[in-house]
Amino acid sequence: MDGERAAEASTAGELLEGLGLQGRAAVYASGRRLEPGDRLPEGCRGVAVLAPPPGVLVARLAGPGERVDLDQLAGLMAARAALLGGGALVAFMGFVKGVVDGAEVASLEYEAVEPHASRRLRELAERYASAPGVIDVAVIHHYGPRRPGDPTVYVLVTAETRGVAFHAAALLLEEVKHRAPIYKLERRSDGDYWVLGDGARLPRRG
Repeated sequence: MDGERAAEASTAGELLEGLGLQGRAAVYASGRRLEPGDRLPEGCRGVAVLAPPPGVLVARLAGPGERVDLDQLAGLMAARAALLGGGALVAFMGFVKGVVDGAEVASLEYEAVEPHASRRLRELAERYASAPGVIDVAVIHHYGPRRPGDPTVYVLVTAETRGVAFHAAALLLEEVKHRAPIYKLERRSDGDYWVLGDGARLPRRG
């Protein structure tokens, strides 16, 4: 699904196409269903995308240089959840550390094994989207070079309660980190290191 195209959408049809939901969802604004050619309100305020629950709105990789509009994605998820009995949205964003073990980090380089990485992100998102009390899930993981402060992964969950949302988001994040075939090389002032699991580092040889 193309989150960048969704962020740039100006009509209801373009929004659904960007999210990969054309033919499977409807767009509402101010309680009225929009036709594909209808223009979206400024900033997508008051817009809801309704699809059969549970839903995986996004589960994909984001390429080098791609910007993810987290505000718009969270706004769409919150608006949809509110109409389906939800009351909580938990959003996690990981980003590159600038200092590790006293050494300055120049960059993290992510490698994704495709199509397995995309397929695994979708499988994990679908599993947690079907958990009791969860309404929608979104997972976006960057690949390519990332510099200190750059986002690396987003996990968003809407649910009926905050407890359910926090719990599902935390478990989903851990599974993404450990089960998706996405690998990272940390380049820093004292050498290059492969980062494994929850922070174990192995020096790069050769």
